[in-house]
Amino acid sequence: MDSSPMTVTEKIISRSARRNVVAGETLDVLPVDRMYLNEVVAPPSILHFSQDFADIFRRAGREPTVFDNKRIAFFADHSVPSCSVNVSKGIDMMKRFARASDIKMYREGDGIEHTVAAEEGFVLPGHIVVGTDSHTCTQGALGALAFGIGATEANYGLANGELYSFTVPESIRFNVQGGLQRGVYPKDLILHVLGMMGEDGCSRKVAEFTGECIRSMDIDGRSTVCNLSVEMGARSAIVGPDAVTFSFIESVFREKAVPLPEDAFSNARSSDSDASYAKTVEIDASSVEPTVSLPHSPANSKPVGEVNDEIDTVFIGSCANARRSDLEVAARILKGRKVNRRVNLIVIPASRKVYNWAAGSGILSILAEAGANIESSNCGPCFGKHMGVLGPGDRCLSTSNRNYRGRMGSAEASIYLSSPAVAAASAIEGRITDPRKYL
Repeated sequence: MDSSPMTVTEKIISRSARRNVVAGETLDVLPVDRMYLNEVVAPPSILHFSQDFADIFRRAGREPTVFDNKRIAFFADHSVPSCSVNVSKGIDMMKRFARASDIKMYREGDGIEHTVAAEEGFVLPGHIVVGTDSHTCTQGALGALAFGIGATEANYGLANGELYSFTVPESIRFNVQGGLQRGVYPKDLILHVLGMMGEDGCSRKVAEFTGECIRSMDIDGRSTVCNLSVEMGARSAIVGPDAVTFSFIESVFREKAVPLPEDAFSNARSSDSDASYAKTVEIDASSVEPTVSLPHSPANSKPVGEVNDEIDTVFIGSCANARRSDLEVAARILKGRKVNRRVNLIVIPASRKVYNWAAGSGILSILAEAGANIESSNCGPCFGKHMGVLGPGDRCLSTSNRNYRGRMGSAEASIYLSSPAVAAASAIEGRITDPRKYL
């Protein structure tokens, strides 16, 4: 390979393709390192794989087997505990297929796929990761290149471990300098960026985040930033791996009491200083205020000081904001205080590990005493499936990532997006509130 300047995205794809690639080039196939499926897409994918694909395999003289069972994971996270007979049937199908193929399947309540994949060390820096959910780009926080895929791509991926007809995306560099003010969090930063860029401002490109503000963030914060990047049309998002990344990965395997793989960091890549980008966006983090996205778009964001709307539901959860640091700040604000009587506060930790940690540290007790309804880990309210479905006229402030009409239930409901700090402060007052008065 030559030494032409490359972005981290081009480097990761070049490693997988075993030759240098450039943005805009289309590859016949792109080998992937990790793949995970949830109970929304896995059941139809399994049916297609077991029926139509099985016939294709046999005609080719090959048994219908997955490409590598150790590089695939199944998750039941969106509608658990099961909210319907059909969901139960789908989860049962996944369990049978996982047993037959010796695929790791995480059980109901273990957590949201994007959080657990990171917690378990399933994803490592430099990996190409595909998942059957648009927010798979969350894994960019670990220096992985991660994409959401649909059922057809999942079928092909299960069989061959590849994406087909893959076009190498361009990258937009978001250079975030300075530090965030007190009471301003990574969620505020990314909502601010969405407001700058609009719903399609990073369309089909990779959002690459750099700068001292990003380098100072822990993996929780980077996960939030990468998670919401898809809301400006990004194909994926990534933070080049550094000491923070490597320390997190080492801690994962240390907590699991499992040796760190010898090649854990061998695929880690960073952009060259003179790499070519579609454009570079400069951001002064110190100018960012606590921020809220108003109905009905994540890009419809404003500083919280410009919003005073009443709300009747607050949801602290989802793959965007329900990790340890998120629950910590919510508990800090709610400690010794009560949720407004007009507000239903729902708290759903992102994983069983986070739930157990919050229980052991006393955080769940603080939240419960304040008046929160605490549920086991799932995605239910975020996409209007269960455990907090909104009705007509409801006004919800959510720490999730989407607020389109009908996203959390009724199309006549209004959804706002914010950080856990804004959410907790607003739960106390019954209206959207600047959290800094409580910090």
